[in-house]
Amino acid sequence: MKRVSAVFLTVVVVMLFSVSVMAQQQGKLVFVDVQKVLNESEPGKKAKSSLETYVKSHQGKIEEKEKAIDKLKEELDKKGTALSDDAKKKKQDEIQAMTRDLKRMAADAQEEIRKKETELTKDVFKDIRDVINNVGREEGYSAILDSTVLLYSVDNVDVTEKVVKKYNELGKKK
Repeated sequence: MKRVSAVFLTVVVVMLFSVSVMAQQQGKLVFVDVQKVLNESEPGKKAKSSLETYVKSHQGKIEEKEKAIDKLKEELDKKGTALSDDAKKKKQDEIQAMTRDLKRMAADAQEEIRKKETELTKDVFKDIRDVINNVGREEGYSAILDSTVLLYSVDNVDVTEKVVKKYNELGKKK
């Protein structure tokens, strides 16, 4: 724990030193919330919508399997006393097998969703980086940092809205 704290403190000190050096060079240092750009830009919204559709298709399959298991459990509860021990054991084994399949199906779906998210957002993040670079050059900024590391800033150094606007304009041209 002490090592993690020391590393974190070192990173913060290096960042603060870098910021102060840039400020002394009269450079413009600004921040952008990349996640907000992803969520508010048209290409980002499109990728998010595609991912949600993909997730819903997997959820539907999983819910069907859950309903089938619930139906078997309900059947076993209702007819359990009338069934022979062998028939009861067979139903229980079937429920356990279906439950294992469901867990595997859910894990596979999670992995496929993660891959799909990476596939859908890879180009979007590349485009966002390109737009940020263009905004930096056009506006003469010394550096644009991601706001996830931002601990404090004055109000006029967030260029997120500018990046969203430029990215949406780029998307309309394509």
